[in-house]
This record gives sequence, structure tokens and C-alpha cells, in this order.
Amino acid sequence: MVTMVIASLIITLREGMEIALVVSIVLVYLRKTHRTELNRFVILGGVFAAIASIILAAMMNAIWGSLESEFLPIFEGSLMLLAAVMLTTMILWMWNSKNRIAGEIEDSVQKNISSRSAFGLFLLVFALILREGVELVFFTAVLVIQDGVITYIGLIIGVFAASIIGVMLYKGTFRVPLGSFFKWTSFLLIFFAAGMVAYGIHELQEGGVILFGTTELWNINPPLLPDGSYPLLHENGLIGGLAKSLFGYNGNPSLLEVVGYLSYLGLVSIYFVVKKRGASISDLSRSD
Repeated sequence: MVTMVIASLIITLREGMEIALVVSIVLVYLRKTHRTELNRFVILGGVFAAIASIILAAMMNAIWGSLESEFLPIFEGSLMLLAAVMLTTMILWMWNSKNRIAGEIEDSVQKNISSRSAFGLFLLVFALILREGVELVFFTAVLVIQDGVITYIGLIIGVFAASIIGVMLYKGTFRVPLGSFFKWTSFLLIFFAAGMVAYGIHELQEGGVILFGTTELWNINPPLLPDGSYPLLHENGLIGGLAKSLFGYNGNPSLLEVVGYLSYLGLVSIYFVVKKRGASISDLSRSD
């Protein structure tokens, strides 16, 4: 229970912080340009995006609940891999746009103000927040699949905390460096996405879609304690469960799960190393 609450809290806080950042940038810009009468369109865009995200979550739960048991592993495995792709693109987008996000959002807001398009401002905020909302729905669904609806406790706490931070950002009282926050949470989310890849492969193997690489490499799940509880390092124990939720830990993985997990981490690491080296070369060229 505790492990899933912590996992969903981390994911929700990260996504909620992105939403809070978007809304605060727009509202602060409207305040600076003395166009606060447009604030209601920002709020409406956020409300409608939240409603659309909730509808999507309800549809996914309905589909999940209506599937026959033999199709569940296929659905869950496909959802895991899709969520991993979405999470990866979100991390890479944030990494590549971290120094331009505020400027790009402000430019979009300025265009709508200049064209006197309040509806355009509504659509801008709606689209920006809906993207984060869809990601949050998928990531939360992944956690629910792993360990039930208890994850919604972490979601509620995360949304509440992100809302408070959003208000503090707008008022200028939040002093924690956002760059460091997104940097370290991105690091955690990379391992979370790798775990999604491994878990997705596991489910597709269970569903008979992937028929190779099914050999169990090891089984290090400790036996149950005399009182019937799980040891700390068991994948259902306190430490092992948290590692499973956040990093894809599996006490008895298949060959393909391990290959998929390590391959994902390797490819993402190579990408970041190449991008960082390219940025360093670019900086040296400008200094010359």
C-alpha cells in the first residue's frame, strides 16, 4: 500500500508541477501585460482539460473492466509500452525545451492577445494541460494495473501539493529551483519508463503475444515470513514493492524483460550523452 502511494505521488507531483508551471506562466504574463480580464479563459481551459482527462480515465477503466481474462495481459502490456513511449517523449521534450518553455508559452499567449482571440487563449491552455492530463491518466493507469486503486491516494495528495505549489509560483513565493526538480525527477522517471518496458514485455509474454525470451533468468524473491507477510526485499514487500513500482524491479524476470530494461536504459543514456556532447561543442564554437 505505502509503496504504491509513494510511486503515484511522485508521478502525480511531477505532472502536476508541469501543469502548475504552464498555468502560472500564462497568468503571470497576463498580469504583467495588464490583461487579467482574460484569466477566466485560462481557468476555463484548465477546467475543461481536467474534465476531458477524467472522461478518458473513465473510458480506460471501462475498457479494462470489460475485457475477458485472456485479453487482459495483452491490454495491460500494450498500455505499459504505450505509456513508456509517452513518458520518454515527455522527458526528452522537457530536456530539450527546458530553457525555452516560458518564452514559447509567452509568445503563444502574446499572439492570441494581439489577435484579440480569447478563445485561442482558451484552446492554448486547454491543449497544454490536456497533454499533461493524458500522460497522467496513462501513468496512473499503469500503477493501478500493478497494485489496485490504492494508487489514487497518492494521486490526490500529489494533485493537492501541485496545486499549492502552483499558487505559490503565481505569487512568486516558491523558491525551490525548478530546473533541479525536473532534472532529478526526470532521472527517476527514466527508470520508471524502463520498468514499464520490462513489465509490458512480461504481460505480452503472459498473453502469448511474445513467445521468445521467456526463460526465467533468476528467482530471488525471498520466501514469506512465518506470519505470512512479505519480506522487505520481496517484490511485494515494502522495499521491493517500491522498487517494482518505480524502477521495474522483478524478483524473477525473463530473459527478454532484462534485455528490454537494459536496452532502454542504454539507448536513453546514449541519447543524453550525445545531446550533452553536442551542446558542449556548440558552446565552444560560439565562444570561439
